[in-house]
Amino acid sequence: MVYKSTWNGFQQYVVTGSLALSCLWSPSTFAVSVCPVYQFSNPNHSTAPRMASVTLKLRDDLLQPQLEQFLQKHFSVTRIDWRVSSHFKWPTDYTLTAPNATDVLEQILAPYSLAVTFFPNHVAVVSYRQTRQVQS
Repeated sequence: MVYKSTWNGFQQYVVTGSLALSCLWSPSTFAVSVCPVYQFSNPNHSTAPRMASVTLKLRDDLLQPQLEQFLQKHFSVTRIDWRVSSHFKWPTDYTLTAPNATDVLEQILAPYSLAVTFFPNHVAVVSYRQTRQVQS
């Protein structure tokens, strides 16, 4: 499972409010009656070029170094916080192919019940997938 950190409502309110106030109090707005529109950008996008499909060749080896290399290449991650066992092993040589890197990542993580959370500062956290328990 792939998670992306998001801002909560209060953080969005503070940023939007500060942008509006800075627009209203800037010297250029006294001459113009309308403030310019601020375009928000998505901080969680991948800077890797879009390809028709993504292929990953896995070896019969430890999962951690192979997954870290994949995250650094396809998701522009500079630091990885590994919060799971480093003894997970991919069982055989295998090639994964999917339409995008997120789908390949999901195919790697699912058998081990792992999840990756991406942060805007190019950090990824690999952790165990949280399961929800239903109470009756």
